[in-house]
Amino acid sequence: MVPAELYVSEREGDDATGDGTKEKPFKTGLKALMTVGKEPFPTIYVDSQKENERWDVISKSQMKSIKKMWHREQMKSDSQDKKENLEEAKKITIKNDPSLPEPKRVKINVTSLIGDTVKLLLQH
Repeated sequence: MVPAELYVSEREGDDATGDGTKEKPFKTGLKALMTVGKEPFPTIYVDSQKENERWDVISKSQMKSIKKMWHREQMKSDSQDKKENLEEAKKITIKNDPSLPEPKRVKINVTSLIGDTVKLLLQH
């Protein structure tokens, strides 16, 4: 479940142990967005610049900057996932069923259709 609000504090926050609450805020906005994982993001509160207030809603420009960094991180992780999937796919090998007779090699020579999509019909 996505929390309704997250807290980020440059002074008191900690990305390693923080959980986004008032008592244990994150240190960076990026960590807050990474914790949520997907849009729409909850309201993010940061250290207030005013003396008598502790928290203030994150500015639109800060949020835009953090979202850009979050998108970049998402692309990196997607790229890493693709690489891992490719490595897993390389481990797959197709082997002939030993209970069946050895398959025959057949050469199909239709050079005029190179580059086109074709459908092969097999007749017995």
